Amino acid sequence: MSEISLAKILPFADKPITSLIENCKTKSQMADYSVYPFIRNDKPLKRNHKYPIYLRVRIYDRETKVPTHLDVAPADWNDKKKEPKERTLRLALNSKVLAVETFLNGCIANNMPLSLEIVKNHLSSSNPRTRKSSNGTFYDYYLAFVERMKATLSQPTIMAYMITYNALKAFRKAIDITDINLTLIEGFDVFLRDVKGNNDGGRANKHKNIKTVILDMIKHDLPVKNPYPLFKMPKCSVKETYLEKSEIELLRKLYVKLPKGSLLFRCLEMYLFACYCGLRLSDVVTLKWNNIDFEKGLIIKKQIKTRAEVKAPLFERARDLLLSVLPSKKKIGSEDVVFGDACYPYVNKQLKELARMAGIDKHLTFHTSRHTFATLLVMDGVSIYKIQKFLGHKSVNMTERYLKYDLKMAQVNMEEIDTFS
Repeated sequence: MSEISLAKILPFADKPITSLIENCKTKSQMADYSVYPFIRNDKPLKRNHKYPIYLRVRIYDRETKVPTHLDVAPADWNDKKKEPKERTLRLALNSKVLAVETFLNGCIANNMPLSLEIVKNHLSSSNPRTRKSSNGTFYDYYLAFVERMKATLSQPTIMAYMITYNALKAFRKAIDITDINLTLIEGFDVFLRDVKGNNDGGRANKHKNIKTVILDMIKHDLPVKNPYPLFKMPKCSVKETYLEKSEIELLRKLYVKLPKGSLLFRCLEMYLFACYCGLRLSDVVTLKWNNIDFEKGLIIKKQIKTRAEVKAPLFERARDLLLSVLPSKKKIGSEDVVFGDACYPYVNKQLKELARMAGIDKHLTFHTSRHTFATLLVMDGVSIYKIQKFLGHKSVNMTERYLKYDLKMAQVNMEEIDTFS
């Protein structure tokens, strides 16, 4: 195994950071559309002392305002980021934005002309007002449970619960506590598999979240029976894969074509960065500018999953991508997050669409970026012991298990890859 060339990893070491920033700035092009949330503070406050949240949808040079049927108190709105400060409401709003962007991308993919009229027609037919649930509904308890557990659960776990909540709401608008039975759970599973296209692992995780809430309801003496002893849980059978270097190039070409700032664009941005550095999704969304040492070429971060510190090299492509999203050199060393969690709940769904758009016939999840990083380094002759450190694994045995289905092929295909330069 060959050593990593310092010139490959740190070709910028002798250059001032200001010149790197200037060199990496790219000209933004006018996108076909944009979707941005905002609050209608031009209207009187509602009786609940909140403003309604709308989406500003632009198609070419025309725009319209679309209600989301969500509202927010003025003090709970981050006007700089154009999003609610409260996580649950932010996730609900992100799902509204994603729905519009997915529809518009579908129109583009099918060579349909974009217009405000088709957007309005689509929204009026597919997004009716949801009924307000009465007191004591399952959804009321579910949200209360998530709120109660925020102090003890990690951010990724909270988001996983909200993904399940949104999927359940898409399946049925209102669920009373008395509706919880085996028929409901089986119907939800069919919906996840046949309508949402969830794999076994995705369905199993959602069922585990619902089961946890139901058991908590039983613990608090609510009149509900647990249907899960009678339900056959989906077994995870999806094998993680990795991307070839040629497939990464397909995604890079797609990246420059996507509307800048769209959820698909931001998702692909995070995914490519993870391919270049090996961080988990939870660490990418919580990455701050002070975790990045541009001068030494390192990413130093406490991992969300293991709580252990990882030191990973800042390869050239990862560095270039970071500099392209850097809003100002003043952000370097700050506590501000680099990417944020805007597309976190929908990332694997987005990756499925991105793979289709790029012509990649593989089942992509965000975790495949970590496999891609490790496998391509092996193919490039990097020691598995170094890869262990880069991934933050406690032992090399864990890294070997990680790569068990790729090592033979890596030995066959050993060549000069110059992976991330």
